[in-house]
Amino acid sequence: MKHPQVFLDCDGVLADFDAAAIELFGLPPREAEAKLGRPAFWNRLRRHKPGFYEHLPLMRDAEALFRAVEHLKPIILTGCPIGNWAQPQKQAWAAKHFPGTQMITCMARDKRKHMQPGDILIDDNDKYRALWEEAGGHFIHHTSTEKTLNELEGLGIQVHRSKH
Repeated sequence: MKHPQVFLDCDGVLADFDAAAIELFGLPPREAEAKLGRPAFWNRLRRHKPGFYEHLPLMRDAEALFRAVEHLKPIILTGCPIGNWAQPQKQAWAAKHFPGTQMITCMARDKRKHMQPGDILIDDNDKYRALWEEAGGHFIHHTSTEKTLNELEGLGIQVHRSKH
């Protein structure tokens, strides 16, 4: 029997968007966006050199999470802002940190269009959770690798935990 496809969100699960935004703006991203306004916030990210998304740091436990599910051939499924500027940066980031891993970029609300019923999305943002679940998927709200791995095991998914 085929196992469900595991999808990993990028920003907030594998890549530390918040840390990079704080470094750039001096504020957490939601506060910076509220202060500057949405267009100015995203324009500044778009114009940032070198490419903002391409140089995001890894989340603290991103490698442990990835190693735990690597045998399942996870797909990185990540939302992109409007415009075509972020996609190549995100692809370059994935190629550097998780070479050979497939990445799909789309509008965040459209992630469900890439799944089959029973597939699993691990995402730090549950804004579109209902859309994923209505399409027949399992949604894991990622707050830590330990919690996420426990939830995967609860779904009957075998994970490979690192032995620290």
